[in-house]
Amino acid sequence: MGGCLGTADPNKKKADKYSRQVDNLFRVDNINEQKKIRMLLLGPGESGKTTIFRQIKLLYGNYSDEERKTMSPYVHKNIINGIQAMLNFAQDVDLVDEIMDQESIKVVQDIEETDKIDEDLGAKIKSLWNDPILMQLWDRRSEFQIIESFAYFMENIDRIAQPDFEANLQDVLHVRVKTSGIMVDRYNINKQDYELYDVGGQRNERKKWIHCFDNVTAVIFVIALSEFDQYCYEDLSSNRMIEALNLFKEICSNPYFNFCSIILFLNKKDLFEEKIKVKYIADVPEFSDYSGPRGSYDEGVRYFLEKFRSYFTANNQHYYHVTCATDTQNVNVVFTSCQNTILLNHLQKRLG
Repeated sequence: MGGCLGTADPNKKKADKYSRQVDNLFRVDNINEQKKIRMLLLGPGESGKTTIFRQIKLLYGNYSDEERKTMSPYVHKNIINGIQAMLNFAQDVDLVDEIMDQESIKVVQDIEETDKIDEDLGAKIKSLWNDPILMQLWDRRSEFQIIESFAYFMENIDRIAQPDFEANLQDVLHVRVKTSGIMVDRYNINKQDYELYDVGGQRNERKKWIHCFDNVTAVIFVIALSEFDQYCYEDLSSNRMIEALNLFKEICSNPYFNFCSIILFLNKKDLFEEKIKVKYIADVPEFSDYSGPRGSYDEGVRYFLEKFRSYFTANNQHYYHVTCATDTQNVNVVFTSCQNTILLNHLQKRLG
């Protein structure tokens, strides 16, 4: 008797074909993932890293009108918090009674941070800001907590107090909004895919950083040069620059970042240059070993750079740039240089 010839199961053929297609998709996705460059923005709070994140979005992405408009209430909030912080400090140092416009003090002290600044309130805030006592207190701002961009907003208070005010792009770059959680933007620049992550720099946010550490191509670590004489929001006894140094040491020694590029941004160079004209670095107890000349920008930058460079390890490629995060042209030049460096190191790593 002839043997029975088996016939192929059509369902199995379909399943095998589907399986091969899925495998091919996974293979392509894996190749694309390996090609992708992941950059992680790290640094302590108030360093300016979120401003850099916004700058890169302005340069390579699409910052919509709707996103821009959502920043308008935060501009008002920054101004209200700032002027109230100055008045509170004036009380602490027994100078509040020497301010001429006492009527405006009473009004400003009673407003909520969520209030909108109209022309009348704007005029009262401007009157206080222009008082000689507040000008003296601004020069002492390292003694209390206030954002550096407060002066920028006060220069623009007449515009900001208009009924039809909408934040412009410069306002967006100067406004302070506390970063909470993880933000990610994706770009295709010169046919290369990038992912840029920004995470909160405050101490209570750092536990979330670990979720971003896998497969990182480069870490951009941002510190504020101008904050060498200021203290942390979370701990008024901790110097901000010392906090940044300790955090940078942890990042450089973290095995997650072995063999990836670590790029140090020495940020707020403009504010640093202005501050050292009136503040000698060695007068800050934490940096009493500074022996450079008073007011020397180059020596001051070199001094702090060497402190950070002492934590570089042999496991990483290391680079640094001196930056001003609110200067779009400066960020564009620096980030273009970073792209070239990161891309070269990424290709060398992939090719072994």
